[in-house]
Amino acid sequence: MANFPILQEIKGEWQSTKTVEIMGLRIPAYFTDDPQLLYDYIVNFKTKSDDVFVVSYPKAGTTWVQEIVWQIYHNGEVNSKRIEDRVPFLEEATNSKSSQPDIASFPSPRLIKTHLSYEAIPKGVNEETTCKYIYIARNPKDNAVSNYEFLTSLGKNTELNASWEFYANLFVQGKCKLYNYYTWQ
Repeated sequence: MANFPILQEIKGEWQSTKTVEIMGLRIPAYFTDDPQLLYDYIVNFKTKSDDVFVVSYPKAGTTWVQEIVWQIYHNGEVNSKRIEDRVPFLEEATNSKSSQPDIASFPSPRLIKTHLSYEAIPKGVNEETTCKYIYIARNPKDNAVSNYEFLTSLGKNTELNASWEFYANLFVQGKCKLYNYYTWQ
């Protein structure tokens, strides 16, 4: 059984969100009840040839692209259901507090959101399982500001207690949310 350390950066009165290190990535600890279960889920995830992953660093425009892709696949249909109910989030698949439906129960083609890096994302191994990936990139400075504003708007739910300067320093060091993100091949 692997070890999944809980990481939290603390400097004086400031503290980062708690993260768990899975596959070399810092994933918010509130995404999963059991890091081993999430690791196993990601490693054993079976892709299908018509799966489409919408992939990005958090707060890079993921929701916009999810909605655009969903509408493309549904002939421009406008749907009032939450995007989370139509395009499941891979990293929340094992979270007992998540209300999203089971990804395996989605009909093909499955549209799936993830913030995993290239090294960690599920990939197909043959023609029947090789799927598509849409990668979204955003200016890192804009990304950092957007993510900081989002996390601080959630209040104590994220356990983040940080000034902009503290957060920006962690972001540059790769200690916020997921890291190694701008190394996609």
